[in-house]
Amino acid sequence: EIERRILDRINAAMVKDGYRAIPTGGNPLPLKLVAVRSGLGRYGRNNICYVPGFGSFHRLVAFYADLPVSKDSWRAPKMMEECEDCDRCRRACPTGAIPAERLLLRAERCLALHTERTGPFPEWIDPRWFNCLVGCMICQRACPVDRDLLDFSDDAIAFSREETDLMLAGSGYDELPAATRKRIEEIDMDWIMDVLPRNLRVLVEKMGSSTRKS
Repeated sequence: EIERRILDRINAAMVKDGYRAIPTGGNPLPLKLVAVRSGLGRYGRNNICYVPGFGSFHRLVAFYADLPVSKDSWRAPKMMEECEDCDRCRRACPTGAIPAERLLLRAERCLALHTERTGPFPEWIDPRWFNCLVGCMICQRACPVDRDLLDFSDDAIAFSREETDLMLAGSGYDELPAATRKRIEEIDMDWIMDVLPRNLRVLVEKMGSSTRKS
């Protein structure tokens, strides 16, 4: 839904000059690499793409277009200057996924990867490390570049207790109420439905454990 709205806006601006953009379809692009090499963003030590004004809190989307490129802005990927004397993200990462000696992430240690995979979590992962439905925000919250953006929030979409119970129970996407599916699509959450019950359950259990301790 979000990508469709973006594509509509792009085409509305391009069509008057006779050009158009189309979805990448079955030929997706490495979005972080394209963003960094094109000059849109820069790599952080945590291997996340940072965009000026948005930090690491953004969503990268790409389309194919027939608009000719008049200037070659392709550049070599490199770590942004703010990271050269900073390793807060590396020290904050509970799994050791961010190495000190290279820019390349240890992907197999990153919580974000495992929240997107189906099946049980590896035994070495501590459930207390989880902090969001999909992905991991620990290194981003520790980053000084992101500091002024942490409190920003767009109009949030909320789900009722009944809807949450249905998701926890693993109800199929088509079994959810139409209004629930619509809100899920509005925030492009439909792609995580296979892992949502498991991830949501871990977060609920974590919150319950914290409440009991307090």
